[in-house]
Amino acid sequence: MRDPYLYQTIHLRGRRPLQVDRHAELLGEWAAELFGIGYAPDARDLERRIAALAERERYPRDLSSFVRLELGADGAERLLAAGISLYEGPALRSVTPDAVVVEFSSPLAEAPTSAREAAAALARVQAALRGAPVAVQCSGGVLLTADDAPLFAVRDKRVLTAPAPPSVERQRVFDACAALGLEVDDEPLAPDRLARYDELFYADHRGITALGHCEGVPYMSLTAARIAAAMCSL
Repeated sequence: MRDPYLYQTIHLRGRRPLQVDRHAELLGEWAAELFGIGYAPDARDLERRIAALAERERYPRDLSSFVRLELGADGAERLLAAGISLYEGPALRSVTPDAVVVEFSSPLAEAPTSAREAAAALARVQAALRGAPVAVQCSGGVLLTADDAPLFAVRDKRVLTAPAPPSVERQRVFDACAALGLEVDDEPLAPDRLARYDELFYADHRGITALGHCEGVPYMSLTAARIAAAMCSL
């Protein structure tokens, strides 16, 4: 069994790592709080090491790719190849998966930890048993995440999101909404309101994934597409 760790997955666009300083800053904040250790790497050096890994892995220069950054409770840092995208930039993915609501929580759920990942993996299994590839996390009657990523809804041209801790991916959506002039409101997303939403989407290291259905309710993806396009241009 592996020791606990914190993690971030970094988006590379044409082998160029994006927002490495912010990823490292978030890991440093959580490392101090949860592990009682310091983590403050030189951002430019970390960028170079990530780019070197992408070079060794022969990541494409015309598409996006991903590198995972893990930080153990002992302070050990790991950089791991985490796959290649079909797109350039944090785009709207062509898949529109179905989702179901799974009630679960995990220890210190706001932190990007190995415990949260394990809980999300188990939730995916539960969702698959009900015929859906994506689990929407519900805890205390509030929808929080989809596939372990920040969840957003659209209603009447407003973007809604449950209050959540900072993340690089969540902030990308906020920045894109600001660029588009879209209103963003912190508002609890609830299972009994699913039929009221026009869209449901989540934002992870890959980009934007718009849900086709959640609990059988169909959704569009017009606003999600605009947000993804804005994210790619920022």
